[in-house]
Amino acid sequence: METERVRGNPPGITNAHVAANIRAARQAIGMDLRTMSDALGAAGRKLSPSGISKLENGDRRVDVDDLTVIAYLLRTSPAALLTPPDEQTTLTGVPETYLPEEIEKWARGELVLTSDGLLAYWQQEWVQNLNRIQYFESALRHGSPNQASHDDYTKRLADLKERQRLIRERGVQIDPTGRVFDAADYLDRFGPAE
Repeated sequence: METERVRGNPPGITNAHVAANIRAARQAIGMDLRTMSDALGAAGRKLSPSGISKLENGDRRVDVDDLTVIAYLLRTSPAALLTPPDEQTTLTGVPETYLPEEIEKWARGELVLTSDGLLAYWQQEWVQNLNRIQYFESALRHGSPNQASHDDYTKRLADLKERQRLIRERGVQIDPTGRVFDAADYLDRFGPAE
């Protein structure tokens, strides 16, 4: 019986996101492949223009050292290069049950994709959003100095109420008992220490 040697896993969807994000970031600052290759070389990471092209086409993997240098040279962050573009949530090995916002916060290190992490995040979002709604409602009740401000506040209030609806829906998905909206539970987690 002949065994075939396996050389690692094939590139996954995260590799495709990184490839597209590198190309988009490079083009956004107007850097050509030769300039990027020279800059990588100056930073101690040799990569030819054709090698960069292979990265951007997803034909070559990006290791973490290259990712770090590339992010720096392209004036972005490693997290931004790893994050799926345009409301996509698919990353290699990560279930597709998360919202784009959750994936983005997770990639930035602002959220842990666990039940407790999600509960804590959405509790904070709930309270912050409630405070913002109360502020804009109060400002509108007491009158604003001009019509432009009034119109702007009205629009912002509508956006906040839509956000509140999203938070409520996600909160019920995370914890059907309603802990996301429980002020006592929130204070236990985030209130001042006694």
